[in-house]
Amino acid sequence: MMDFARSKKKVRPISMVPMINVVFLLLIFFLVAGTVEKMDVIDVELPEAASGELLDEGHVRILLGRYDEVIINDMPVAMSDVETTIASELEHNKERVITIKADARMKASRMIQVMNYIKAAGGQNLSLTTEQQG
Repeated sequence: MMDFARSKKKVRPISMVPMINVVFLLLIFFLVAGTVEKMDVIDVELPEAASGELLDEGHVRILLGRYDEVIINDMPVAMSDVETTIASELEHNKERVITIKADARMKASRMIQVMNYIKAAGGQNLSLTTEQQG
């Protein structure tokens, strides 16, 4: 048998730098390409409706939670201060649309109470936020 001489090639280690670069590029891509959605301060399960329309920005936004939490324009408000807070929001423009986003599981009496506060504060344009059926 013949004995072939083997060349002693140095085995170079595999560099991890290109793979790390690709991972960071993918991370940046998904951060930039991902949608950014404004989250509510409290978890609200909306009731469903068969029809509806979208409102533009610039309205007074009220969130009513399942356990009587009230958030007006992303600021927590005590139930006793709802009327004065809405009145101050409507001070310069009584025609501003007031949007109520209420949890489907909350008490209806609380919703009526907030609507009465809106009326007493001079609110004229009221809108209820719902989810599309289906």
